[in-house]
Amino acid sequence: MPVTLSASSTNYSLAEGGTRGPISFTASYTGTPSGTVVPDVQISGGRVALTSAVASGASYAVQLAAAEFQPAGQTANTVTFRLCTDAACGTVYPGSTQTFTVNLTVQLKDWSTFQRDAAHTGYVPVKYDAGKFPAAATWQVSTGTSRPSAVAARAGSVFANFYAEPTSNRVETRSIAADTGAIRWRYDLGRSHDMSAPSYANGRVVSAVMDSSSGSVPMPVIDANDGRVLRVLSYASQFAQAGAPVPAGDDLFHQAGYYGNVVYAYNTATGISTWSSNAGNGIGIVQQGESLGVDDRYVYFYSGGALNIFNRADGTVYRSIPDPFFSHAGLSYYGSYYGAPILDGKGNIFTFSDNRGSTQPSAIIAFALDQTRFVWRTSGTYVGHPALRGGKLYAPRSNSTIIDVIDTATGSVTASIDVGATKAKLTSNVIATESHLFVGSERETYAIDLLAGGNPVVWTAATGGALALSPDNLLIVTGSTGMTAYRLN
Repeated sequence: MPVTLSASSTNYSLAEGGTRGPISFTASYTGTPSGTVVPDVQISGGRVALTSAVASGASYAVQLAAAEFQPAGQTANTVTFRLCTDAACGTVYPGSTQTFTVNLTVQLKDWSTFQRDAAHTGYVPVKYDAGKFPAAATWQVSTGTSRPSAVAARAGSVFANFYAEPTSNRVETRSIAADTGAIRWRYDLGRSHDMSAPSYANGRVVSAVMDSSSGSVPMPVIDANDGRVLRVLSYASQFAQAGAPVPAGDDLFHQAGYYGNVVYAYNTATGISTWSSNAGNGIGIVQQGESLGVDDRYVYFYSGGALNIFNRADGTVYRSIPDPFFSHAGLSYYGSYYGAPILDGKGNIFTFSDNRGSTQPSAIIAFALDQTRFVWRTSGTYVGHPALRGGKLYAPRSNSTIIDVIDTATGSVTASIDVGATKAKLTSNVIATESHLFVGSERETYAIDLLAGGNPVVWTAATGGALALSPDNLLIVTGSTGMTAYRLN
């Protein structure tokens, strides 16, 4: 029963959010069977799954699809086809065993800004095997007492801002090789008392770094390949630590203002300032720390006293929804808000309720596009920054080692996960995947199994700080001792 395959292999690329198939081949046989013929398909690697093997005369159309939630990277998956005399394949027809190779490339999206993208969910649709998590760091960039910024990342590169020297107040953007941690290029952003994390999109890196008060603070757009300045944007601010700018395609959105509460929109491909809008509502002010939420239609800015929603195309106000719990006005006009509105893609927005410093606890409040008042507000307070996965917010409870699981429909806590009462208090942002949560303190970072009963901590890294998950499966931790990368596959 000799079998011939229509091809011996295929190359298949799967982008995040793309369709997972079909991947197919035809197996044809010659000869006369002595009895029942049952096709048998075995697949190694777990990255490809069988959807159907349909008989058609003396041939079989074998349909395959890439498995869901795969880590990024390239794998060779061997599909073995054979003909058997029974379903248990107790006897294989001689000459019928053939192999077909699926060379599969999986591509994850960039970690482009604070909490991954313009929705700031901190969610990456991937499943990892904790048994493959590393015992030691893949690479480290030590900076002594000088803390680097949080990062942006694309496949092959990590971007972060560093003080040029431990005692210097000059800031530079660095491009770091994802495989080795080697520095590819540096760009001197000049003197600064503080810096934002960079953002990345469409081959361009942008950071908000300022030296002094100005109505026209320069914000260079840097070529991600070689560190050249492509063009320079500008905004107004007074000695404020900006949140990471937020790219959405070629558009870029930034919150600042000489007296706060101004939203800026740019096109980074042309360098044109497309609009700016003052979100003053007479109640609260945000001068520093916030990254804006952005979707296809709107830009979302929490100004302290309200959630302000702008039309993305022209900056006109679509709606301003008051936060009746607002209480912190800051000093005079000066207000902080370290975080970003979280968008669920269904018209719901979740954000901290009030001005807040980078380590300050706050309640979480929910708004909706079709509502003129808030939907709910938590009774507890939270630190770091939550992640959103499957209708649940995963938020570090203030002054604790506990992550509360908050139902996004009601704001109620449905479960709690404790990383260990003897551990240091949680302070980091949260990253959620299909299989694990990543969260940490200033000392350690933890992986929590979301698929196992009791949600145990299954891996611990000996460094803590701000977290990011690159499209190379690198968990990147930036803290007081520098930057550390752990390869999760």
